[in-house]
Amino acid sequence: MVVVTTTNASDPPSIHSSDDSDNAAAVNTSFDAIVNEDERLTITPSCVRQVHALLKRRNKSADEMFLRVFVDAGGCSGFTYQFELDDELVDDEDIIFEPQGANGARVVVDEASLNIIHGSKIDYVQEMIKSAFVVADNPQSESACGCGSSFAVKNFASNPALD
Repeated sequence: MVVVTTTNASDPPSIHSSDDSDNAAAVNTSFDAIVNEDERLTITPSCVRQVHALLKRRNKSADEMFLRVFVDAGGCSGFTYQFELDDELVDDEDIIFEPQGANGARVVVDEASLNIIHGSKIDYVQEMIKSAFVVADNPQSESACGCGSSFAVKNFASNPALD
């Protein structure tokens, strides 16, 4: 069963098309995507803009592809965040976040990964030496490695890595 959720923000963001070829959509404010009180993710405008930019480069529309966010075992701290553009949903595992005003951009997270990242912010950051999607402010993360590419889960015994 695929769960689709939309924003419950009190003041939805405004989006307008841009003539700038680097931006498929411009978002003026942040918004939240909410499944329920226990499984909340914040999807930032920067994330939405980058999803649209990547789709534009691939000549795809937001209804054809989405950003998949998942947690994988590995890295020096135990788990890593993974991001990829995808076009296939797993009916019995995926939860789709469709923020209102995001011009169709979607973020999809499987249930197991959502248990580890709920309460987090999905963002796209641009720094001097790299640009990347990130999971920020994860309340389930106990610690992270120095470069920030892997993390350890709080209370690992109740959140084991399952393959």
